[in-house]
Amino acid sequence: MPGRRRQSVSPINPRVFLPGAQVVMAFQRGVQRVELAVRARDTQGFRFYLVTFGQECNQSRRGCRPGDLYTPRIERNWRSVAVEDDEDLKNTPSDCRQCHQRGRDTPMLLMRELRSPWTHFFINPRLAQALGQTQGADVHALSGIALDYRLAKGGEPYANLPAESLRDTQPGVLQITVGPQQPLIFDSMTIASERGLAGPEREPNATSARSPTWERAYAAFKRGESLPLPYFAERATDPDKQAALSAAYQRYLRDEIGADELPDLADVFPDDPQTRAEIGLQTEPLATPAETLVQACGSCHNDVLDQTISRARFSIALDRMDREQLDLAIDRLQRAADDPEVMPPREARQLDPEARSALIAYLKQRELPPRTKRCCRAPPPWGWRA
Repeated sequence: MPGRRRQSVSPINPRVFLPGAQVVMAFQRGVQRVELAVRARDTQGFRFYLVTFGQECNQSRRGCRPGDLYTPRIERNWRSVAVEDDEDLKNTPSDCRQCHQRGRDTPMLLMRELRSPWTHFFINPRLAQALGQTQGADVHALSGIALDYRLAKGGEPYANLPAESLRDTQPGVLQITVGPQQPLIFDSMTIASERGLAGPEREPNATSARSPTWERAYAAFKRGESLPLPYFAERATDPDKQAALSAAYQRYLRDEIGADELPDLADVFPDDPQTRAEIGLQTEPLATPAETLVQACGSCHNDVLDQTISRARFSIALDRMDREQLDLAIDRLQRAADDPEVMPPREARQLDPEARSALIAYLKQRELPPRTKRCCRAPPPWGWRA
C-alpha cells in the first residue's frame, strides 16, 4: 500500500478507483502518488505501476502542509513525475506484489467486497434505494459514507472529477473489472446481518455491534494465517474528529480560512489503541513481542513472497535468523520516524513506543540455535495465504 494510503483514506478523503477496459487507476488526496494497473500485453493478468509526483511545496522550506495535500492543489501543477513498475518496487515498502501476487504466479486485481451492501464503498442513490439502504432519491440519498463526504466537501471536484459523479458510483463496475475469483472476501451481507444492520430484523442502533465472521478473520490475521479484512463497520472514524474536520473544510470552501490553515484530514481516526489495531493502523496494544512481530512485519517478511530479494533475509521465523540479521532489524526499528529505512515503514501497522521497545528487547535477547542445526528446522507455522 504505497504511501500513507491506509492512514489517509476516510469518508472525507476517499480513495477513487477509475476502472477501464485496459487500465485501472487509484488515487486519494494526502499522498503524492497514483497507482495504475495495466493489462499485460505478453502475459495473463496485470502489470502494476506507481506514479510519484512532486508539488511546488516540496521545494519550499516549510514543506507540504494539509492545505497542499488535501485540497485540489494536489491534483494540478505537478513539478516532477516519476514512474516505477512492479519490478522496480519489489524490494521496497511500496511493493505491489506483496498483496497482488501473494502465493500466485501472476499478479491480479483485488477487491474485498463482491456484493451488496458494499459496506466501504460509495453507492449510487438509486442502487442504494433498490437495496433498501436509503429512503428517497435526492442528492442526500447516498450511502452513509458518501453523505459524509458530501457534508464535508460539498460540490467540490475530487480527483479532477465533478461532484455529480458521486451519483454514478456503482461498486459492481469495479467488481466486473477485477473478476470473481478473489482470495480474501469481506462478506458484507453476512457481517451486516450479524451486526443487526441488514434484513427485516434490522436494528437501527446496532452500529457498535460486532460480527463473529469478522472476528474469526481478524483472529486468523493475528495468527499470521492471512491478511486482515477491512474494518467491520461502515465508518472507522471518530465521529467528533470527523465532524470537526468536516466543519473546517466547509470553512475553507466558504473562504473563511485559507488552505494553509486546514488541519490534517488524516487525523480522523479514534485514539483508542484497540480500535486503531482493528482498523489496521497499529499493532494490538496487549500483544506479546512475538505477536507484534507477526502483525507489524509478517505481511512483508514471510515465505510466500519473493525469496530472491534482500527483504527476504529477514523473516518472522526468527529461528532462521543469525545475529547479524537480527541486529540489522533492531537498527531499523531504532531509526527516526522520518528515516526512509525505518521499520515498520509508514505503510505498515505502527508500533507505539512501548511495543517498539518490547520488540527491540525481544530481538536483542533472542537465543539462536547453532548454525549447523538451523538449516534443518521445520518451516514456520504461518503460511500467510493471500
